[in-house]
Amino acid sequence: YNKNSSKQMCHITHSSDLISDLYGLNTCVCVCVCVCFVCSTFIIEKQPPQVLKTQTKFAATVRLLVGGKLNVHMNPPQVKATIISEQQAKALLKNENTRNDSSGEILNNNCVMEYHQTTGTLSAHFRNMSLKRIRRSDRRGAESVTEEKFTILFESQFSVGGNELVFQVKTLSLPVVVIVHGSQDNNATATVLWDNAFAEPGRVPFIVPDKVLWPQLCEALNMKYKAEVQSNRGLSEENLVFLAQKAFSSSSVNPEDYRNMTMTWSQFNRESLPGRNFTFWQWFDGVMELTKKHLKPHWNDGAILGFVNKQQAQDMLMSKPNGTFLLRFSDSEIGGITIAWVAENPNKAGERMVWNLMPYTTKDFSIRSLADRISDLNHLLFLYPDRPKDEVFSKYYTPPLSKAVDGYVKPQIKQVVPEFTTPNPDPAANPTYMDHAASPAVNQPHAYGLYPPIGDPMLDADGDFDLDDTMDVARHVEELLRRPMEGQWSGQQS
Repeated sequence: YNKNSSKQMCHITHSSDLISDLYGLNTCVCVCVCVCFVCSTFIIEKQPPQVLKTQTKFAATVRLLVGGKLNVHMNPPQVKATIISEQQAKALLKNENTRNDSSGEILNNNCVMEYHQTTGTLSAHFRNMSLKRIRRSDRRGAESVTEEKFTILFESQFSVGGNELVFQVKTLSLPVVVIVHGSQDNNATATVLWDNAFAEPGRVPFIVPDKVLWPQLCEALNMKYKAEVQSNRGLSEENLVFLAQKAFSSSSVNPEDYRNMTMTWSQFNRESLPGRNFTFWQWFDGVMELTKKHLKPHWNDGAILGFVNKQQAQDMLMSKPNGTFLLRFSDSEIGGITIAWVAENPNKAGERMVWNLMPYTTKDFSIRSLADRISDLNHLLFLYPDRPKDEVFSKYYTPPLSKAVDGYVKPQIKQVVPEFTTPNPDPAANPTYMDHAASPAVNQPHAYGLYPPIGDPMLDADGDFDLDDTMDVARHVEELLRRPMEGQWSGQQS
């Protein structure tokens, strides 16, 4: 069983003894070789998803490479798909009788092969399969449902040479993990990643090593990160050292110290990180998801250092001017990113300190983007080490709002940090989205209101409450309210 390909199986109706009697031993050997060759051409062209959610449509494509050459398309065969367990796959490869058992029910699991004249290919496209239900086996030890592996079995039957030979061909998909809820996706993905990366060629389904060398895992994580984020910028050596520190609870910054260390599956996605309620993989997967959905352009630009802990951020920023900031992934929250910056300590004159903003998550960025949030914070001046923030982020700022339409002004959400709030710029200056604050040399009053101030009619010139004027206003309002009612009654009476 090759980890990167399907496993083909084939049976023919004529036995080798019968062929030997009819045609001789040499002919028998040639026929058997041909049979093996034909069997190996029944392949899965498009694998089903390796994380398979019940009640969700999925697709797959199988192909018979020699179908056109053997004229199989003259009587196109039908292909059937079933889901089987790891134990059933083992028995099938040993040619043991599995009594056609399956481990679940797949809807729309039959498809007739189609011949494509232009390419000469014979294939079956399963476009609307859906796993209606799954039957799980008894779990072993600490194994969870997201560690249980299944496979999709595709099987067909066709004849060649005027029914001289009837082939029964079968092939297995790559292992799949079945989930019933989206919350299980990240743990299921961990199982698939470990299997795809570390399964040995020719293995018995679906055995994988329990531990691997750290450099091997680094290679797998780097490939996964670039594929998920769809970026050419992978994980640097410094990033991998940070991950090693997190995985092994180590403080060493020397990559060589981790070369011969091994990581077990339990360390990867069973045991929680020290002091946390999530595993190493769950944290890493959260980083990938956040970057993929909201931070991809900033990661590609090199604006996100990301894999930096709080102490490292403090050491890096304290040597920089006030207003210098960096972006790092949160240690305490899955799928979070925080801004760390250096500024004066308001409680102690002349002392500087590093501040950390509460981590942003996908929920926050669905309301306002990272670039706009950075634009809102006037105290952030330079992206570490010394790049003006507008130079880095201005191309991602949301354009300024248009003027009022039909007398309505559209509201805008702005982010503020109370301890670092600065006065808004003068509206008369027509600020753009790149303007952050008025010149400190100009002392301007705050201009938060949308309308000019209106005098209070209830107060006299000295600002005192005037009862007589108030009563006059009340009588006038009462008279106005009475007029329509009188007209209404008079209309009804007439």
